Amino acid sequence: MKHRKEGPIMKKRSFKNDWALFSYITAYIKPYLGILLLATIALAGNLILLLLRPYLTKQVIDLGFTNNDINVIEYYAVIYGLTIIGSVLFIFVENYFLKSFGQKIIYNIRAIIFQKILHKSHDEFYKLPIGNWVTRITNDVESLRTLYTDVLLNLASSVLMIVGILGFMYAINVPLAIIMTILLPIMGIIIWVFQKFSRKAFRQVRRSVAASNASIKELLNYIVIVKSYGGENEIEERYNTVNKGFLEAGLFEVTTFSIFRPLVDGLFFVALIVIFTTTNLIDSVADAGTVFAFIQYMDRFFQPLKDIADKYNSLQSALAGAERLVPLLEEKDRKIADEVPKELIPVESIEFDHVWFSYENNDVYALQDFTLHIKAGDFTGIVGPSGSGKSTLLSLLMGIYKPTKGSIYINGIDISKYDSSVLRHLMGYVFQQAYLFKGSIKDNLTLFDTSIAHDEMVKAAKQVNLDTMIEQLPEGYNTPVGYLGSLLSDGQKQLLAFGRTLIRNTPILLLDEATANIDSHTEKQIQASIEHIRGSKTIVSIAHRLSTVQDANEIVYIEYGKIKEKGSFKELIDLKGAFYNLWVRQKSGS
Repeated sequence: MKHRKEGPIMKKRSFKNDWALFSYITAYIKPYLGILLLATIALAGNLILLLLRPYLTKQVIDLGFTNNDINVIEYYAVIYGLTIIGSVLFIFVENYFLKSFGQKIIYNIRAIIFQKILHKSHDEFYKLPIGNWVTRITNDVESLRTLYTDVLLNLASSVLMIVGILGFMYAINVPLAIIMTILLPIMGIIIWVFQKFSRKAFRQVRRSVAASNASIKELLNYIVIVKSYGGENEIEERYNTVNKGFLEAGLFEVTTFSIFRPLVDGLFFVALIVIFTTTNLIDSVADAGTVFAFIQYMDRFFQPLKDIADKYNSLQSALAGAERLVPLLEEKDRKIADEVPKELIPVESIEFDHVWFSYENNDVYALQDFTLHIKAGDFTGIVGPSGSGKSTLLSLLMGIYKPTKGSIYINGIDISKYDSSVLRHLMGYVFQQAYLFKGSIKDNLTLFDTSIAHDEMVKAAKQVNLDTMIEQLPEGYNTPVGYLGSLLSDGQKQLLAFGRTLIRNTPILLLDEATANIDSHTEKQIQASIEHIRGSKTIVSIAHRLSTVQDANEIVYIEYGKIKEKGSFKELIDLKGAFYNLWVRQKSGS
């Protein structure tokens, strides 16, 4: 089936600054802010105890060692030990609640994003490769967790550490503390310059990850075809092109970080040179305990600066991922219909009224002035060469696409007034290729719907002549089907997919070349199933093999989106036109 030309999938919202973006996504973590608050309190408690230790050491040196007072030394040693025990407890509480907070965020946001993607329209969904959607749910959501648990809290911790250290420094030695304070605006300028480049780097990395995921999924999904044609080398070369883009984005990120980190380290050495070359200042105001404590604080002062550099790096990466989630998060929830409006039940007629359709909204039409009336309970066959518009016809009927011109009616009501989810309650669709999910035969027949009774499932399996085969399996309906149904034959997979459709008991059954890829025995089983339900459902069948629609009430032959011939099988054979010629070619095997 054709798809629209790829374009912007979602309107990208622009934020004036990082704070605006952060404020927006914070709304999604409000239910868990209590957990984050507990982690923050524990973090602050640990910081206070951590900063208190150099001061306690100063007191031991100044009051205990200087006066050789063992009682003072023991007193401060006990307090020092208690701060260590307190830190251990605070770290445990912080880690526990922080990890819990992170897990709850990732659970909540991932569920929201998956729901948004799942409920996208067919047209919107296929504007991006599957790998891009996978990246949204995995990497980008993980970046949001990282933003809160690994980045923002650590940044807050580093800022509090710097403020606390400066507070103790000013309490010990004001002139030296002023020197350290001067370094802060210098650091701010470096960070401001750096963020201009780092966000660009991380955006490139995110795009490269998405492209790589999409490429890997596409290539590995069809590995059988690759191997059948001996195309491993060509496919490897194709992936290497994508991988090279990933490499270039990664190197740009590394280069940006490699320039930034040494600048931060350089500040430490500048401070050392300035402070230790002003020995007259130290000699005049500082005793041994003060010097020792100050060196301890100075060492700890530069650690949070380095952490800010590292975490700011991670912040840009996380915000780049968050930016990609915002358009999805902003999308309004689509309401999925739970039931069909009374005016559409029972289905009495389906009518295509002068329908035109173009995928590109230009003058190239997949369907042209298509008019067709289908009565309730009829079996209508749609045939024609590839690209004639057959599958487009079913997509329009299901509401996946809207007619460019003209209308489609069910019971005389224009279906454009209904969401496609309403129409799907009316229609069961059997695809050309059976799509099975990892799980059991039961899971795939019911599509994981636990409300479907076992008897209903067995009834559907019997209708498609699949029940006998299933009962012979060791685990019966609980037998695993394997990855993509690999443990079943193509015929069994198609019968299972047919049974899955019948379980829904929809009044309209759509078959999209459902017998094109199966053996003649399975084809006969499907034909027998159609005969069994014929009259109870309105059946529209796209057929590659004309024998599958030979008994249809009406056969419609389409070419270039137009109806060229229609009538019963006998009428079209007697006409000796396009349908007759196609029939003769198939019978002769040419």
